[in-house]
Amino acid sequence: MMSQISLFEQYPIHLPLRSGGATVSARIAKSILTPATGFISAFDYSLNPYSGCQFGCAYCYAAFFVPNVRKADEWGRWVDVKVNALELLQKARNVRGKTIYVGSVTDPYQPIEAKTHLTRSLLQHMSRLQPQPRLVIQTRSPLITRDADVLRRFRHLRAGVSVTTDSESVRKRFEPSCPSIDQRLRTLKALKEAGIRTSACISPMLPILNPAGFADRLREVRADVYVTQPFKESRGPFAAGTRRMALELVKEFDWGPDKRRKTVDILRSRLPHLYEGSSGYRPE
Repeated sequence: MMSQISLFEQYPIHLPLRSGGATVSARIAKSILTPATGFISAFDYSLNPYSGCQFGCAYCYAAFFVPNVRKADEWGRWVDVKVNALELLQKARNVRGKTIYVGSVTDPYQPIEAKTHLTRSLLQHMSRLQPQPRLVIQTRSPLITRDADVLRRFRHLRAGVSVTTDSESVRKRFEPSCPSIDQRLRTLKALKEAGIRTSACISPMLPILNPAGFADRLREVRADVYVTQPFKESRGPFAAGTRRMALELVKEFDWGPDKRRKTVDILRSRLPHLYEGSSGYRPE
């Protein structure tokens, strides 16, 4: 695929014009570390190598943080690469020993990462710092296993993989551009076998057809942390899960609070140390 003629030739990242169904653009970021708030407020900072996300999940709250209305409406069809992210991180004086959540409003291992290696470069830099930052990384992509060699260098790191449902038919309605459920479970297992601490994140919890069977499959990956969050209905402009298309799907699947609560109870009876909400997203 033809690469962009970059205006940022000082940064060694050559971008394709498109990746999958998304338009790719280079962006000069003003900062790379953001003080952590909300459900990750236990961390010092969040770090997002990209703006936008190719996965474009129907429920994704991150779309509400995009100041451009057009881009918010086109969530999933564009991604901006922060081409100066490594330079910003190298200059930052507030990284050593800090707790950092990687991937709060984007997936750091979305498909474009296979070409840019941007997330990998940031991890490599942080692994060399003393004391190292303490990281939690959130993704739904098997691509994270590519970087197992770097992840193993950290003394305090946990890799979270989102596994939101047990049903491919449900996934294809809410997350049509995302990896399959089987791929994500294999990813969790591969990370664990590589000696990396993991979180299996049933978050947000989408409709689950066989809770007991799903719990058994999740238990097999031997994650260090299991955590779930409900699919939240609208409680404000920045609430997770409030995109219109997601709310329509929730009604279609008749996935109400009672069904979710019963599902959580079944999962809890079969999974060790199942957390709910922000308590499952604590720093490593």
